[in-house]
Amino acid sequence: MTTFDPSVYNDPKISETLSMLERGISKEEITEHFGNKNWKTIDIYFRRKGFRWNGHTFVPFEQKTTSAVEEARFIHTKAAQIVRQLSQSMADIRQVATRNGFHSVEEMGEYMKSQGYVWNHDANNYEYDENSAQKPASTPKKAAAVSSARAEGFDSYQSLLDYLLDKQERLYELLGAENNSGTIPRYKFKGQKANKTLGLPTSLQTLLNDFSKEYNVTQRDIIEVALAEFFKKYGYEEQLNSVLQT
Repeated sequence: MTTFDPSVYNDPKISETLSMLERGISKEEITEHFGNKNWKTIDIYFRRKGFRWNGHTFVPFEQKTTSAVEEARFIHTKAAQIVRQLSQSMADIRQVATRNGFHSVEEMGEYMKSQGYVWNHDANNYEYDENSAQKPASTPKKAAAVSSARAEGFDSYQSLLDYLLDKQERLYELLGAENNSGTIPRYKFKGQKANKTLGLPTSLQTLLNDFSKEYNVTQRDIIEVALAEFFKKYGYEEQLNSVLQT
């Protein structure tokens, strides 16, 4: 963690992006302007320079930049997933290595180094190494772009998304829990399957991906259970029961 350096505003990409945002230019246009694959690339660049997104533009973090653990919540890469898993209480680095397909902790360390991360003994986790990141061979791989399409009727799910975002910390605790003896409820709904595209925040998409992989549950099942539990909690249980298969 370091204090924010105002000289970062002299960075042409920083200053030009902030200017374009102030003029109302869209994320898509800015992404295309800089030749990036998606907005996430720009977002990560700003975070590593000590900025955060406030919903409208980038602003400096209060007194300090993000840690690798905080940043990993918004990145869909294998390296970021390793950082997230190691950040959980009582995390076992050998189990994390095995879970991610490595034969040893040393092999995982070599992989993380190739992605621009080094081991921090004080934090018992990896941290991003700016010097390694400047080398082309050590630049972390970019994750696949998350679809930003907004489907018709998205507003009807906004309250659910807001609720899940409000419970992010608790969800991360649940993801990192060693005891997985709990049984996830299942709901069978009437009607045929229909596709529904939602534009989810990257942090929520990260939780969804991690939970799906770690507990071997499909993302469709997670969303169905989340919606069913939400309806039950907020006075819609009778309507819910009417569409469930008995």
